[in-house]
Amino acid sequence: MRTFFKLLTSALLLICIFFLIGCENYAERTHPSWVAPPPGLVYDDSTIFARVTQAIQSDPVLQGASIEIKVNEGHVTLTGVARNEDQITRTNMHTWIVDGVKNVDNQVTIK
Repeated sequence: MRTFFKLLTSALLLICIFFLIGCENYAERTHPSWVAPPPGLVYDDSTIFARVTQAIQSDPVLQGASIEIKVNEGHVTLTGVARNEDQITRTNMHTWIVDGVKNVDNQVTIK
């Protein structure tokens, strides 16, 4: 019985040692050629403006709407006049879909 407990204690001690060895800091073992990934895609205001403009102009439902688009650091402001609530909703939708848009201030009014 004593040998069983000694064997069990030894096995548990070995398992604990393996776990502690496996918990070392792997950041120090990173290969020198490793490069940090880029922080993410960054879209400039002119690209956002062009994509929002293209999306709004290509929608046949928005024909006849007079919408002005301003972009400042990813924050889009929409002003102008639409014929109905559906045009305002679709303008908002097309703007939010564009990558890089952080906020939409939709000030479009109904004619």
